[in-house]
Amino acid sequence: MVSVFAEHYFLFPVVTIALAGFMVLLTRWAFSKAKGGSLVRRTDYSPAEPDNFGLLVDVGTLRTYNEARVKVSMLKDLGIKATAARTKQGWSVYVWPTDEQAARGFLDAS
Repeated sequence: MVSVFAEHYFLFPVVTIALAGFMVLLTRWAFSKAKGGSLVRRTDYSPAEPDNFGLLVDVGTLRTYNEARVKVSMLKDLGIKATAARTKQGWSVYVWPTDEQAARGFLDAS
């Protein structure tokens, strides 16, 4: 019985190393930059349409990212969940529909 396994003694490590190498190459390709054909990082940095954000409601559009982040931070301090996104009109501040009136009231007052 020992002689049967002696013939295939080096086959298992070779196959294991080959499979491990294949997995390394596959993950390097999958997580590489989008230019090289990545499966994971498919990002589009172009401005979006203002109505492409699902249930979120646009409560204000500002010129710069910093202005939008300040407004988002102020809304979050009040307990309103908010985010900013780049749209074709500028940087928009988005909130959930249940918080829309409170957010608009606060942003109009400030």
